[in-house]
Amino acid sequence: MKIHFIYSDVSTYYYPGVHHGLASISSVLKSHGHLVSMHHVKKEPSRNEMLDVIQRECPDLIAFSSVTNQIEYVDTWSRWIKQEFAVPTICGGIHATLNPEEVIGFDGIDVVCRGEGEYPVLELADDLGRTDIGNLWVKRDGDTIKNPLRPLISPLDDLPYPDYTSFDCKTIVKDRNGDFAILASRGCPFNCTYCCNHALSKLHEGKGKYFRLRSVGNVLEELKLLTDKYPIRHFTFADDVFGLSRDWALEFCEEYPRKFDLEFECNARAEMVDEELLESLRSANCTQINFGIESGSEWIRKEVLKRSMSNEQIIKAFDTAHKFGIKTLSYNMIGLPYETPEMIRETINLNKRVAPSRIAIFFFYPYPGTELYEVCKKEGFLSERHSRSYVSESVLELPTVTTKELQKLYTEFYRYAIERRIQSFHPLLHSPLKIASYILITLLGKRAIEVLMKTYLRFFQVFSFLETRR
Repeated sequence: MKIHFIYSDVSTYYYPGVHHGLASISSVLKSHGHLVSMHHVKKEPSRNEMLDVIQRECPDLIAFSSVTNQIEYVDTWSRWIKQEFAVPTICGGIHATLNPEEVIGFDGIDVVCRGEGEYPVLELADDLGRTDIGNLWVKRDGDTIKNPLRPLISPLDDLPYPDYTSFDCKTIVKDRNGDFAILASRGCPFNCTYCCNHALSKLHEGKGKYFRLRSVGNVLEELKLLTDKYPIRHFTFADDVFGLSRDWALEFCEEYPRKFDLEFECNARAEMVDEELLESLRSANCTQINFGIESGSEWIRKEVLKRSMSNEQIIKAFDTAHKFGIKTLSYNMIGLPYETPEMIRETINLNKRVAPSRIAIFFFYPYPGTELYEVCKKEGFLSERHSRSYVSESVLELPTVTTKELQKLYTEFYRYAIERRIQSFHPLLHSPLKIASYILITLLGKRAIEVLMKTYLRFFQVFSFLETRR
């Protein structure tokens, strides 16, 4: 049987280029003799363009995966397909897992997959007529059969290595200046109110341990297979938190440099790192650590986001990373529920204090199914606006900060982020790039954010490539 995957990545900017979940499902399907094709949609297609792909691939099953910001595409594209082809369709991913009633209501979707999709999709591919497969909601004769969730996959080493062959990995690696993103774990034990993990963990209560790690040996073997196949010069560990298991992290730091001389970066929690861990990471060739600041207001972090870390801990984490020569990236959100302009300035000022090498700034987006979405709904903060990206505008109407104030503060914050990025390049480039940034922001307003993002992303890739050749 042939399964054709479609996943939407339209104007998201930040996605790492491959979809790890689909790569894992693809690997399981291929290991059982099924054929797989992939449609990675980066640019919004016309109806004819989408239908031409289906006509060319001629699949037996069409599988969608989508995050919340992109789910409207699944609704539209699946409806187009159903109007022309009698092919069964299934939709999975985080949004479908947490909001199955909405997705199963799409006219073009026959089946919804909740939770991990490797074995449910395999069983469906083996027998399209089955309606009793765990994790699947199936439309049948006007009703919806809601099968219960199955146990979480454990140990993760039992899964075959992800299959990335359906992606254009050589181009992805080239576009990302030699970087490739992988996952060493699944899940996260923290309960941040804006993140899907607390909702997913609650959903899977009694189904096994939500946070799971692959063994160090298993991860290293995958890295070897990838470097043998693609021109990789740098790895990004896309796990929510790298080093949740201290023993695992220290073992990895000991074994990785014995097999690879490639740099890597990872995500970490500020309150969980110390000198021993950061020194070990640096000795293993970790060159960048990404920390979630999210808000510079301790009240917002503790009371709204449930991130119980102090500014002092955040400052110490960044300072210690810099002490060992590790670059840093800070993740930040603005437009949070109850946030005031003064609180946003606290975020900007905290970033100025810790001086990250790079700064990522997002408008808060309320994901349906999360605790903070329910807060926004209850308080009446939700507007009629929708956004397919996290960098264009807020979708909330907040009584504590106006939309105009929010955009002005975002522009100010983004200007500082650009300055920090420019400072990492040759001194002769500082003034011209800084002036160009100010002019664009002044002339284009919020549209400058997307223009600058696209322009500088390409510039930084080219310049970084040239720097490695010096």
